[in-house]
Amino acid sequence: MEISENEKRRAVNLIWNAARDYDFDPDFKVYDAEGRAELYWNCIIGAVHRHYDWDKTAAMFRSFRGTENQLTYENLAWLGLENAAFLREKRDRPALPYLREHFARTVAALPAEAEPPVQDRLVRAHFLRALGQPAPLSPEDAAMLDALEFGPEMDTDQMIARTLTLFTDRLGYHPAGEGQKEEPEKERGFFLPFFRWGRKGKGAPPELRPVRSFGIGLGEHTDEYGGEALDQSHIRVSFAKYTAQTDEGLRRYIVSCFGKPMYDQRQTRELERSYCTGNHRDCHLHFTRGEPDELPVKGYAVVQRRAAEEQEKRNRAYYEENLARNRAAIDRLTSRLRNTMLTQLETTAVKSSAGRLVGGRIWRGVYLNDNKIFEKDLRGDAGNLSVDILLDASTSQIHRQEIVSTQGYLIAESLTRCGLPVRVYSFFSMSGYTVMNLFRDYGETGDNANIFRYVTNGCNRDGLAIRLAVGQLKKTDCEHKLLIILSDAKPNDVLKVETGRNIYRDYTEDTGVADTAAEVHQARLNDISVVCVFTGNDEDLPAARKIYGQDFSRIRHLSQFADTVGALIQNQIRNL
Repeated sequence: MEISENEKRRAVNLIWNAARDYDFDPDFKVYDAEGRAELYWNCIIGAVHRHYDWDKTAAMFRSFRGTENQLTYENLAWLGLENAAFLREKRDRPALPYLREHFARTVAALPAEAEPPVQDRLVRAHFLRALGQPAPLSPEDAAMLDALEFGPEMDTDQMIARTLTLFTDRLGYHPAGEGQKEEPEKERGFFLPFFRWGRKGKGAPPELRPVRSFGIGLGEHTDEYGGEALDQSHIRVSFAKYTAQTDEGLRRYIVSCFGKPMYDQRQTRELERSYCTGNHRDCHLHFTRGEPDELPVKGYAVVQRRAAEEQEKRNRAYYEENLARNRAAIDRLTSRLRNTMLTQLETTAVKSSAGRLVGGRIWRGVYLNDNKIFEKDLRGDAGNLSVDILLDASTSQIHRQEIVSTQGYLIAESLTRCGLPVRVYSFFSMSGYTVMNLFRDYGETGDNANIFRYVTNGCNRDGLAIRLAVGQLKKTDCEHKLLIILSDAKPNDVLKVETGRNIYRDYTEDTGVADTAAEVHQARLNDISVVCVFTGNDEDLPAARKIYGQDFSRIRHLSQFADTVGALIQNQIRNL
């Protein structure tokens, strides 16, 4: 399986968050079975870097290369590091036990092999122990696992010494070149398979491919071959070491990757005090138009910007490839919306004290002293409407980037042709920052093509993004306000939600959905209509219903776009 560049970037961000060192250049990353950055294991990698001497541990792994049992040594060494890092890190990250439990339950649910190799036996037993479940092992295996489950009191040298002694005594370990012929360079492992569920045979495979099994997913170890084939994340980013300046280093990283801020630091802090509360406490904000900053651009920021430029080209090409269909969709959607607005704007004759005299009502003025014997036409006020469009730009949309950018453009162009003020943002979250990228503002009627700069990154904190969009809408002068969200209804962010004293939950699934639904409900209480153009999969439909109620539509094919989205927006205009 090929790991996408976006997932590689997300894995690096997870490691950086746990390492608290944005100058760290991780050469090992972990992904789940579908190629998505694995949350728990990347946190553990960062924690190992934070609490132990990474250079020494890397040297230990290098000593395994070329040995007959290289994969076994690597797997079991990571098992020991995981236990020690978890016990130290859980003091500072109360959510880590929940992540470990989730991962352990996934491991426990896998079918056990009849005669698994030693690393598989020990890993399975280790995570069964983590769940408090019995872990049947032979006395020899149990003793080995006991020795590998390092405690938090051990330092790097002690762990390495015990690991190498254990491997020497029990597994016949000798560094490559000591008493054995080193394996040819082409057969060395590029990726570390942590435990090989479902693999046949007990030795290393004859040829290691770039992407290989790691636990129940995939592992990437770029150090062995330098990473030229797949990875560019080894390019270093110029950050301060983890000191009091780390927050500033992270802010500079966000700016260098995603564009200079629309607001100065004082204004941004005020926005954070207003919006980053409750479930979103400790979040940071970055409003941008994606314009390059004057900061020096190097390292990972260069990779990010080049990726964004390439994606913009693909978005535009996708639109142009289907130009006739897209133009027809714009014309049809524009026509539907205009007709609805004309209906709402039809004049209504109302009684008045001035205007056209109505002969049949003169008697009311004479006998009932009723001065409303005139009639005048009153035009509806549906035209006093502003529309904001919010595009979910998280990595879960990575395979739909061209489609989502086209959908956003079709809606914005149609509304613009109807004479309505339109504003378009995208949003995603990364390293605790929610990034709001403004493509066009209300008066910028000729800038809809900026929407093709849409590109996915990181996670998505939907509740906070909606809260921000609603806050911006409240500032508009229009009486009626509509927020259209293009989303897969799958909130997911690495920053946890504190639900009690030292009790944290992942911002995902039920927690994320409930928070997003609450923000949508609050928007409607503020007389802001909220609708969703659903871009997700079948399994996410229940979440969409829970968040948006009946006010969402799913586009199965762009040929249905104008009718489906038209009906959704028409219903909102009629309810003004």
